[in-house]
Amino acid sequence: MRRSEPRRPGKRSQRRTAIGASGSRTRFRQRIRSYLQHHRQTFYDSLARLRATPVQSVMTLLVIAIALALPAGLYVAMENLHQLGGEIRTSARMTVFLKRDTGPDAARAAMAEFRQLAGIESLTYVSREQALAEFEELSGFGDILDSLEQNPLPPVVLVQFDSHVRADPQALTALAAGLAEHPRVDDVAVDRLWLQRLQALLETGRDLAYALGALLGLGVLLVMGNTIRLAIENRRDEILVVKLVGGTDSYVRRPFLYTGLWYGIGGGLLAWLLVLGGLMWMQGAIERVAGLYQLGFALSGPGVEGFFILLLAGGGLGLAGAWLAVAQHARRIEPR
Repeated sequence: MRRSEPRRPGKRSQRRTAIGASGSRTRFRQRIRSYLQHHRQTFYDSLARLRATPVQSVMTLLVIAIALALPAGLYVAMENLHQLGGEIRTSARMTVFLKRDTGPDAARAAMAEFRQLAGIESLTYVSREQALAEFEELSGFGDILDSLEQNPLPPVVLVQFDSHVRADPQALTALAAGLAEHPRVDDVAVDRLWLQRLQALLETGRDLAYALGALLGLGVLLVMGNTIRLAIENRRDEILVVKLVGGTDSYVRRPFLYTGLWYGIGGGLLAWLLVLGGLMWMQGAIERVAGLYQLGFALSGPGVEGFFILLLAGGGLGLAGAWLAVAQHARRIEPR
């Protein structure tokens, strides 16, 4: 008895399989093409809708820009103050007042002993005559000083300390105590208290910038959500028609997400310009402060990095606010 051999698929069946696979690939490409085309169309339509209502759009952009610019400006200001404080700390010196009867030879011998202390970077000797001449030039009391019978100023040694001492208040205190113990030293003066206060102020300012950023970021979400909610109500009939013909929730959601993205990016751009303009307005005052300490300090703005951070922050908040508004309000609009 013969076994029946399995039937091999004929050419017609193979052709049908090939046509089906080709058709599925074609439909997949068409869906991708249609999806990208709708994204491109929605991208430009959402921008055109913003341009159609310029007053409302500008007001919303300004609210978002101010909410982003306040914490960004505070953070940039703290960074500039931190940089200025670093420059001042770098130029900070300890003033060692020698006893009035200390001559130049005795002062040089004392300075040789000072150099043996840890943390000293350089020493500068200022004689009594040099101190008097400098005081006359800076104070303008030359006639009064000339009437004195003797020079009232003592010789001074200016001590420049290294970075380790600048960064460590305890090391600075220990160095000042070591210098004060020398028999030729009458007094030691160092402005360390205001430096510590400046550092504490900068840290508090940074924390305040972060807290303010979080609070105003929440405000941007609320503003964006309310703006998109009004846009949804204005387009209620359009949403009903789209859903009647089979439009999905993602299809309905897409235009509003692009609107939120445009608002966020525009607000971030305006915030960057506001921060930059504020720093330019403060440039003169900062330069005067730096001039008092004879520092070549230049005010630094948000820069390219800050530009992209504000754009990303604004775009992300705008997109998130739009998503929350659409998820809450657009889904409630259903045809009956």
